[in-house]
Amino acid sequence: MGYLLGVNYWSRSGAILMWEDEYWNPGTIEEEVKKMKEFGMNLCRFFILSPSFLPAPGEISEKHMSRLITFLEICEKHELMTIPTFIVGHMSGENWDFGFREGRSLYSNPFMIKQQAFLIEKITKRIKDFNAIWGYLLTNEMPLYGGEGTPEEVLNWAKTLVKGIKSIDPKRPVGVGDGNWNVFGGNNGFDIQSLSKIVDFLGPHMYVPEIDYYRHSMVTEFMIRFLKNFGLPVLFEEFGASSSHASDENIALYYREVFLNTFLSGGIGNLGWCLSDFNYFEMPPYLHHPFEMRFGVFDVRGEPKPVAYEFKSFRKQAEELEELTPSKAQAAILVPSYYNRQYPFSVDEPREMARQMLQAMVLAAKAGFEVDFLFEDNLEDLMNYKLILTPCVRKLLATTSEKLYSFAKHGGQLYLSYFAGSDLFQPGIWIHNFEALTGCKHNLRYGLWDPLVGDIELSFEGQSWKIRTEYDNYPHESAYMPLKKCAGKALKLTEELFLTEMELEKGKVFFLNFPLEHLLLKTPMVNHTDLSHLLYRKIAKDAEIELHYTDNPLIRFRPLYKDHEKLAVLQNISWEEQKAEYILSPITLKISLLLKPKEYKIIAIK
Repeated sequence: MGYLLGVNYWSRSGAILMWEDEYWNPGTIEEEVKKMKEFGMNLCRFFILSPSFLPAPGEISEKHMSRLITFLEICEKHELMTIPTFIVGHMSGENWDFGFREGRSLYSNPFMIKQQAFLIEKITKRIKDFNAIWGYLLTNEMPLYGGEGTPEEVLNWAKTLVKGIKSIDPKRPVGVGDGNWNVFGGNNGFDIQSLSKIVDFLGPHMYVPEIDYYRHSMVTEFMIRFLKNFGLPVLFEEFGASSSHASDENIALYYREVFLNTFLSGGIGNLGWCLSDFNYFEMPPYLHHPFEMRFGVFDVRGEPKPVAYEFKSFRKQAEELEELTPSKAQAAILVPSYYNRQYPFSVDEPREMARQMLQAMVLAAKAGFEVDFLFEDNLEDLMNYKLILTPCVRKLLATTSEKLYSFAKHGGQLYLSYFAGSDLFQPGIWIHNFEALTGCKHNLRYGLWDPLVGDIELSFEGQSWKIRTEYDNYPHESAYMPLKKCAGKALKLTEELFLTEMELEKGKVFFLNFPLEHLLLKTPMVNHTDLSHLLYRKIAKDAEIELHYTDNPLIRFRPLYKDHEKLAVLQNISWEEQKAEYILSPITLKISLLLKPKEYKIIAIK
């Protein structure tokens, strides 16, 4: 069915209570399904309100089942595919609990597991023969409903529920519906690595604020490239914005960007949150979360908001680009195992690490190359990349540091930047073979640090720019590493700051002796003027990575290929009009391009 494009669905007749007597309205539902199809949507994710469908142990509500069947008949009539979401559970700022739960664990209590499996299996048997079923989701954002569990508890719970579905309908894909929030570090029990072994696709949810619009534009790409490592299709299961939080015109531009970035990053589709605005002021959760009533692609009358036209437009675009292939990344960011695992006697800030890696992605994009993620737990693909980036590296397993040394010796290129940390538990770099890796001797003093203060001005290749040095908790957040000797080259950026370059037999190691990425993520709206990507560009050129960029860093050049044909996707990532006169790499080509905010154009490259 091609690229998946659609919405998460509650009818504007009743919203969360759409299945109940007072609100059930098949006429309105059919009108909404027809609207979805009219605006280029081919898939919707809908929700089974658990306490309504399973009012008592072992008792399915036939009234609600009958309404579910009617809904699927409407979808089938209009050829709209659907994904039922079974355990709901959490929804829009409130939990809707089984009336008989009595505080029992949803993950480990045998009785509650049995009831969830009963609900899922009974419904699956009744709906499996509908052509309108694309796949199944176990839950909606289960960590907010069931709470955090141990990875073992959650995996066993999920195995039981997935097995129940597969025993009835083995061919359709199954996902968890948890939102994949561990993409941003930590571990809430829904361990992606473990769950990826028992499901068929991954479905991230994204509601991520930022203080820099370039980083904000790349969150989609961050999540998809991270998740693709697990070897499954990635469906952007939920994202969106309330008209209370952004103007309708800007929401449309946001969707445009997310659609394109999902496609170019290798995702299989997008489901926006959600189809309709609502006007249920006294109904929970809208009573206490009123902004939740304004996430719709259509308004309370069923009329399209500006974002609806982005669906129609991208449907056409996706069909035109379907046979084209994005370029394969030649560089990767190394994700330390500390990111999703808690080691004994180690204090870590995974959300901070996520933003440091996101900032590194921005610098790479501005420099003209794309990156994958490479997990410290699985370094089998290390030699598949020309360049490994370890931004703000502080902690790596001892075995990993040795493998990186071997990687460089055998022809790879490695980049590290120094970071002392943002806590007081053994601050400073933990890497044991720092001198062997970088060729540098440091002049650090125990329990003290050398903080950067105020604005620093960097100079590199005839360009100069300033970086602010701010910290939240401790001055060593902005500390640099004093160097007293380097065996290789030392490119001077200021009196104290250097980009060093050490040859290790066939490869090289680059080291930046200050936390560039951390400093940048502390500064609001920095990436539209900052020139630090020139450092990344120099490193990538040395790694012989083919670069793609224009004369305006705010217009990204992302290549697509079809047989021997090469296209350039030129994307304005900013919220202002931008001009580009030339493509500068890999060829010089005059383009004289003017792009409106978040606009993109596709041109052929000879």
